[in-house]
Amino acid sequence: MAAVFAFLGIWLISLVVALLAALQLGDFFGANNEFGLVILGVMGFTVFALLAFALAYALARRAAVLAFVALALAAVALAPVALPGLVQAIADRSTNPYTVGIENTSITLELVIPALAAVLVQWGLVRRRWRRAAAEDDFTRWPWIATAVAGLVVLNPFGLAFLQSSLQRSPSDLMWQFTATVTGAGLAALLVMAWIECYIRDRILNRRLAASPSPQEAPSIAARRQGGSAKLSA
Repeated sequence: MAAVFAFLGIWLISLVVALLAALQLGDFFGANNEFGLVILGVMGFTVFALLAFALAYALARRAAVLAFVALALAAVALAPVALPGLVQAIADRSTNPYTVGIENTSITLELVIPALAAVLVQWGLVRRRWRRAAAEDDFTRWPWIATAVAGLVVLNPFGLAFLQSSLQRSPSDLMWQFTATVTGAGLAALLVMAWIECYIRDRILNRRLAASPSPQEAPSIAARRQGGSAKLSA
């Protein structure tokens, strides 16, 4: 029962993250009647992803299996890119005249980005629970702080506006060079931040692995501890 509640909590956390991303993107792109289908698609994918992780959690003998499941789910999350017919069926419900011709791209982003965010959150939390249940160190090299900062920087009105302006170059846009420079510098700073965090995490993880006893040494250490406890009790 504890595992059921734990996975329910993981699903709720991933759902909140995915819906926040979807709502932010929908508001920026001016989503209309079609956005209800987008929300249903995102919610359905989070449930599907959690079931896949739960099955892997129950059957996996190594934490690396969860990473392979996450990669497979990330590939599934990119399905809207390869299924333009599905996106067009959703776009046909849009009644916003200002998004004619660009709604397919916005709907694809509204589906893909929240789904990828949900996979990342679920993988991190399920992996953490699996390693703790196996009495293993749950520390990871993944740059979680940089990931959170990147999400906050990019998925806000200013970040999205700069990205959109940088990608849609127009000869009449006199501010394009400025916006492109700011966007490029911001992305470069995020990449450097992620690299630094990965480096620090790698150093910490290597120190932990070096300090932990090897499988051959573990029984002798446990025996010495039991012997010491017996002497103290005597």
